[in-house]
Amino acid sequence: MQLIKELRFLTLLFCVAMCGSCLEAGVVYPLEMLTSNGEYHDGSDLNLYVEVIDGQSTIDFMFRNESSIDSSIARIYFEDSPHLGTANLVGGPGTSFSEPATPKNLPGAKQLEPPFDVTDGFSIGADAPPSRNGINPGEELQLTFNLENNGTFADVISELNTGALRIGAHVIALPDGSSGSTVAVPGPATLILLGTGAAWIAIRKRRFV
Repeated sequence: MQLIKELRFLTLLFCVAMCGSCLEAGVVYPLEMLTSNGEYHDGSDLNLYVEVIDGQSTIDFMFRNESSIDSSIARIYFEDSPHLGTANLVGGPGTSFSEPATPKNLPGAKQLEPPFDVTDGFSIGADAPPSRNGINPGEELQLTFNLENNGTFADVISELNTGALRIGAHVIALPDGSSGSTVAVPGPATLILLGTGAAWIAIRKRRFV
């Protein structure tokens, strides 16, 4: 499992080294399973990630499912940042989401330290049937946030890298009928390229529009 993760991050690092514009395209955070789920936990077949893209006065979160097995990202949760304002659910072909997600917090949230605590009204869930309207293999979904309080793309990336801002997603409809929760995790390539250094930041409430 560790070898697979390292290869992914080395590929990203190589891309940036060969082409400076890769950073402009976005920073990729794998969505890693919180708990072991048999063959899916090693990530060899389940390939989920969020790409964070600089829109200058806005910031895009592009959730993608490039798995080689049946799977559907059915719920997305944010722990808020003071730099993220209102959000526009852009969506994506084959997906249909609404606010808020049910359940209100990320399943398995208490396993994290500190426990994952979604900001009120800062979640979305796939409309019924979620296995069809969620983010299935080959699909993507975009959320665009306004930046507030003089926040920048670099500020948000620093928060993601330190855990001041966390993103969770619940995945359903795996081949054996199981489900699992994932969290966006910064890896070695992300830290090498962008660094760390942001302090924990107070959570503020926002609403999707």
